[in-house]
Amino acid sequence: MNAKDAIVVGGGIIGCSIALRLSELGLNTTVIERGKIGCEASRAAAGMLSPHVGAKCPGPFFDLSMRSRKLYPEWTQRIRELSGIDPEYQDAGTLSVALSKSEQDESDTWSRWQLEAGLAVEEISIEHIRTLEPSVSELAIGALRIPGDHQVENRRLMDALEVAIKRAGVEVLEGQSVESLDLKGSRAAGVVCAGQAIKSGFVILAAGSWSGSLFKDAGLEVPIIPARGQMMALRAERPPISHVIHSGHCYLVPRRDGRIVIGSTVEYTGFHKATTAGGLHELLQAATRLVPLMKDFEVDETWCGLRPDTPDHLPVLGPSDIDNVYLATGHFRNGILLAPITAELLSRCIVEGGSMPPEISPFAAARFSSAAQTGQRGR
Repeated sequence: MNAKDAIVVGGGIIGCSIALRLSELGLNTTVIERGKIGCEASRAAAGMLSPHVGAKCPGPFFDLSMRSRKLYPEWTQRIRELSGIDPEYQDAGTLSVALSKSEQDESDTWSRWQLEAGLAVEEISIEHIRTLEPSVSELAIGALRIPGDHQVENRRLMDALEVAIKRAGVEVLEGQSVESLDLKGSRAAGVVCAGQAIKSGFVILAAGSWSGSLFKDAGLEVPIIPARGQMMALRAERPPISHVIHSGHCYLVPRRDGRIVIGSTVEYTGFHKATTAGGLHELLQAATRLVPLMKDFEVDETWCGLRPDTPDHLPVLGPSDIDNVYLATGHFRNGILLAPITAELLSRCIVEGGSMPPEISPFAAARFSSAAQTGQRGR
């Protein structure tokens, strides 16, 4: 097999987005995926592009999320043109609805600083909620409207991205597990896959929940653990909502095909993928409390995915301790949102010879070193 400029380990939205950008920059790139492209967390997501909801304070992560959301219209349009598949980017905005005093207090903790900073968050009256979404429960005591928060149909986006990277010349190897790095001194000469060495100038680790110990034998451990998220979709002849709606216990995402996606649990059960009676009951209870009409809708589908989480719930981005191995993992619940900016910044980091863009320096793996953690405890 001919040597590659770059090998991306992991064919989810992060890996495929990076591969597309590297190909656009002229690098001969291969994606290696243990299953099928987009078959794990990327396909199990809800596709919300919502940096505001739950962001308790300003900082590098919020800034990164906002930058990525801003890229989305042009990015999805480019993918649509390359693939001929519409990712169904929608810009109806998001509503955050409080159904109790505790939910209102929680909403106040993240909305107050954003309102004071002049960000696009609007407090709306109960009457206005009824105008925008008449089906929302009468239990609602307050709401916020975030017009800039949008959504994408993540499954169609992954279908489109798969076609786009192939048309851009990216080689895709599915059903093949990377066994190890092919180390030559302090550098990786490529990876070993099915007993065969594949040579490459750069290796990008973007294997989601499986990133944690994949290159452990090479001394590269990333503190990633899987966080299971159960989800479901209901179907109605006429969906009762047009906005993405958040409450304290669930979110509802209306799709163009008539489905309403409900999510999501967060469970630390290792690599055990399963939907459970308790998890689905929790989702249905929260959803029908928010929009009571949904109790009569048909259950269309249930599923779960494993999100890659880190100790601080923030991604791991940038160079690693191995000279030409880069990290793009640990996006937890924000992989869909952060895909465009991750691809842009990681590709820049690689093409410019390893210098880390300042936007991603707070997310370097070095923050998990024993020295860094001791310093944090000292503060």
